[in-house]
Amino acid sequence: MKKYLPFLLWFFRLGVGLLFIFSGLIKANDTIGFAYKLEEYFELFGMPFLKTLAWSISAFICVLEIALGAAILVGYKFVESSWLLLVMIIFFTFLTGYSAITGKVTDCGCFGDAIPLTPWQSFYKDLILFVGIVILFIGRKTVTPWIGNKLSGGITWGLSILSSVFVAYTVMHLPVMDFRAYKPGTDLKKCTTEYIESEGKIKCKDYFPFKIECGEDEFAGNTLMIISYDLEKADEEGLKNSVTLFHSLAGTPVKVIGGTGSGGDIRDAYKLKYSIPYCLSPQDMTMLKTMIRANPGFILLKEGRVKKMWHYNDIPDKAAVLQALSY
Repeated sequence: MKKYLPFLLWFFRLGVGLLFIFSGLIKANDTIGFAYKLEEYFELFGMPFLKTLAWSISAFICVLEIALGAAILVGYKFVESSWLLLVMIIFFTFLTGYSAITGKVTDCGCFGDAIPLTPWQSFYKDLILFVGIVILFIGRKTVTPWIGNKLSGGITWGLSILSSVFVAYTVMHLPVMDFRAYKPGTDLKKCTTEYIESEGKIKCKDYFPFKIECGEDEFAGNTLMIISYDLEKADEEGLKNSVTLFHSLAGTPVKVIGGTGSGGDIRDAYKLKYSIPYCLSPQDMTMLKTMIRANPGFILLKEGRVKKMWHYNDIPDKAAVLQALSY
């Protein structure tokens, strides 16, 4: 073992380090989506009180994974980094193992929507990682920074700061790269009717046509969908601005339809409170969270195809909506 330890250390430093950076970046690209996955785990383990901290924990894990991956690659504080890696992999292996055995969480969210993994695939991935991290832990005292301690520390902390900025951006706006079923370019008409042969499931899971409740066919002509998965948690200015946008689009070839997971009494109360003039179709809350990572969020359709999406922090004006339809 000692004879091959230096080679194994380099091999797993590269493998584990790059994988942690990749995993952290994928999560950071969709920090809110990862927070939703954490909420599932908190519910599963009977800790609903942690759901209010899901976004903060999600952001922390994203940055920590990237920082640890960088530290392992450059050899910065390797002993401490190895300890953290070992604790993390034990914890995540338990989570994915429990999910695989019980089947209560169908996707660990390890690589977001970019690389969906089944519970068992996630568990096997963590077992392989566990072996590599144990080897790194065994040889932790033999590793020194290969580009100097100061430069290694600078790289590690620099990536931590950059990843924190990236996380903040994706929380306040939308994912930079979109891997979801509802991403721009998706034809929702096909997405809601075509089945995946291997799984026998509709691609856009739990989508319920807005036209059934609102009378307007969202797949015909131009439609701006205003999505609020939970009106009580929606950004107040976002809701007010959605009303302004609705009125500005009057007389244009764009109809406006809303969707929410809130119940009838709450819908009525909020329509009255903010003078919301557009129809609010009752929808599955989880599906709306999947459609867009904003509350409220704005999705523009042209003949059922997603043209563009906006976060409530980037709410478009009339000109921006019409311009998006022109290309």
